[in-house]
Amino acid sequence: MAGKKTSKNIKFEEALAELESVVDKLQNGDLPLENAIEEFQRGTELSKICLEKLNAAKAAVQKLVVDPDNEDDYHAEEFADLEEENITASDRED
Repeated sequence: MAGKKTSKNIKFEEALAELESVVDKLQNGDLPLENAIEEFQRGTELSKICLEKLNAAKAAVQKLVVDPDNEDDYHAEEFADLEEENITASDRED
């Protein structure tokens, strides 16, 4: 396990499956301390990779916005822009 690096090119599903395996090993409690520390570090690395991939997927999501006054007028907006817009709109309602 020592020195094992994870490529950032690993697929999300593979990283998540390996992370679940690491969690199972740690929860079992049968690992010597040194191995448990290595597994924990591996899990932390896999967790970061999964989070980066989820954030990249979130940034790629777009929503088609249609003008309510003119249904022929539409455009795509980034997911993050919509999130900020929703927060701002909810602040105005208060």
